Amino acid sequence: MRKSSIWGGLAAAFRSVVLSGSVAFGATGTPAPPGVPGTWALVFEDNFDSLNRSVWTPYWFKDCSAGSVMNLVQTCSSNVSVAGGALRLQMSAADKGALVSTSPKDGVAGHSGAEFGFGYFEARILFPGRCGSGIHNWPAWWTTGQSWPATGENDIAEPLGGVMHSNYHSSAGNANKTIAGCWAGEYHVYGVNRMTGRNDVYYDGRLVHSYPTRDGGAPHHLIVNVGYAAGSPVFGAAGAVLVDYIRVWK
Repeated sequence: MRKSSIWGGLAAAFRSVVLSGSVAFGATGTPAPPGVPGTWALVFEDNFDSLNRSVWTPYWFKDCSAGSVMNLVQTCSSNVSVAGGALRLQMSAADKGALVSTSPKDGVAGHSGAEFGFGYFEARILFPGRCGSGIHNWPAWWTTGQSWPATGENDIAEPLGGVMHSNYHSSAGNANKTIAGCWAGEYHVYGVNRMTGRNDVYYDGRLVHSYPTRDGGAPHHLIVNVGYAAGSPVFGAAGAVLVDYIRVWK
């Protein structure tokens, strides 16, 4: 899907520290990811009571300009909001969508961001649409490194043309899969377990995709966005992607 600080030592430094905007590093009390084997420690959690701009940038490098294009639209902070404990990403026009990113190297003043290596990355998301007609627009929940494609890209959940896909991109090739089922109009949990030489993708605690990797566990930042590819775009609240939470475990 790509169109355009090593975490390990930082995790301990942030442990038990809660930042404004409900972002917690090293939080406790959250259950382990369902269906995913292993012993886990939560190192990042955002429940989106507000948008913490020290962690998230609400656009791709530039705000709503020709230099901000992702998934064929300009990424506009005006299309990013938080309400009722959910992050909302929507489109305001066929060429104006939305994105949030934790990349610490986007050059935005006051933004420290966050990156993570091996571990489990999970988000609870509502993709707009309904069963039978598919998911609106071109949204995605993904992670990527700083030197694409060598450091890899995990498209954990990427609906396109109304069909759900899970994709992996690296300099050694791609691993793409269509995920059967209805994923529109209600919340589901989407996650990826990054391991040495392999990734496992889980939907609602069920393994749906497994593939070899060539990125060496390079630090990845977190991205959710919505763009537009084909068909009839759906603007405003009717086409909005809602994110209940995002978590990372080690």
